[in-house]
Amino acid sequence: MNFYHWILLNNIADPRWWLLFISVFWPWIVWWKLVIKKRLFEILTYGLLWAAMATWLDLLGTSEGMWEYPFKLYDKVSCLLPADVSVIPVLYMLLYQYGERWKTFFIGSLIVSTLLSFVFEPLFLKMNMLNLITWSHTRSWFAFIFLALVTRLIITVLKKAQQKFLVD
Repeated sequence: MNFYHWILLNNIADPRWWLLFISVFWPWIVWWKLVIKKRLFEILTYGLLWAAMATWLDLLGTSEGMWEYPFKLYDKVSCLLPADVSVIPVLYMLLYQYGERWKTFFIGSLIVSTLLSFVFEPLFLKMNMLNLITWSHTRSWFAFIFLALVTRLIITVLKKAQQKFLVD
């Protein structure tokens, strides 16, 4: 199927399609303007780890019937890729960049997780872009916090390991 048919089949007249389409690129543009370029590799590594985990967990959740996306950017993909590879990683990369201390990072993760779970998810429900089946906003909230902390811990361990190898 060519690009023209893909656009026609995905109903570009629907504002939800445009919301998803723009959300693939816009967060990355904002991120590029805000990212501390001296820490580019570290922050991007953190974000790409987030993107991989978000995509994998989203695929797991949709395939296990915990939630579904009645409206997507591309119907053949079961997960919500704009959120998984753009919105969520970019939000958490900015948190990682500005929350250099664990306490600040933890408080920030509470805020970002609240925004994603109790603001964006309900909006997506109202717009018929998300249907929670056996999942809840509270579970999302705890999952986002847990993943933020685990991802930061992984990067911290990797940075320490790298420093050890640089010294040896």
